[in-house]
Amino acid sequence: MKKNQKKTNRLNKLLPVLILLFATVLQLKAQDKMKRYPVASAKVTYTINSPEGTGTKVLFFDHYGRRESAHEIIQKHGKTVKNQLTLLNEGKAYSIDLLKNTGEDMSQSTGMAMQMMTGATGNNMSATGKKMLEGIGGKKVGYQNFLGKNCEKWEVNTMGKTTLLIWQGITLKTETSVMGMKSTELATSVKTGQSFSNTDFEPPAGVKMEKQEIPGMDMGAAGMSAEDRQQMEKLKNMPYADFKKMVLKDDPNMKEEDIRQAYKMMKQMSKMIK
Repeated sequence: MKKNQKKTNRLNKLLPVLILLFATVLQLKAQDKMKRYPVASAKVTYTINSPEGTGTKVLFFDHYGRRESAHEIIQKHGKTVKNQLTLLNEGKAYSIDLLKNTGEDMSQSTGMAMQMMTGATGNNMSATGKKMLEGIGGKKVGYQNFLGKNCEKWEVNTMGKTTLLIWQGITLKTETSVMGMKSTELATSVKTGQSFSNTDFEPPAGVKMEKQEIPGMDMGAAGMSAEDRQQMEKLKNMPYADFKKMVLKDDPNMKEEDIRQAYKMMKQMSKMIK
């Protein structure tokens, strides 16, 4: 039972990671001309509740998202189990583990992401983002008011079910359910028109930084551990019949076409993970 629960917990973490991977690829393309968000700057605070623990996240950006900081802290049983800082700064990208006081220069991944997005056209990042969501099985199902904002409501039924509320390209609410395990990330405050200093988007002093040596997408920014990578390797090699069985256990009503699309997407994404 415990072994199955651990597997379920990892799967529950992997779906947001996969979505974040695509979102990151999309976001990293926004360099000098692209606008990741329609608003120039903002600061958003979140509460997090997941099998990994409970905690907070603070996201802020300026230059229409070309500079961004996301700081996530998770605690479980009174102990901090995650203290992760992710920075984007005009083409540079950093993933920093503040528990270990170490970090990785992800700028090489930024270049890879730009190559992957070469086929994308136009400067409308919001429209491109919606196409990316649709590409992984997402559907806009309507609108919902959240924190006084009229948000688009999206659902992604892939390896479970994820519901997102998106306002001005900013995800304000994420609810994920995989094999009965639930995770939520809810914005509690949204402030636009904010000002930040240059140092807000640079690695903190004293952090031991290393450059990424292997080209390709690295999941450090999304918080993927070695154990998660092993799980993804298993999923990559999983026969369709086993994948279908796993998905139907969580959502018995999922259509065959959607399962096949999810399986294809999972195979494609797993190839990006080194």
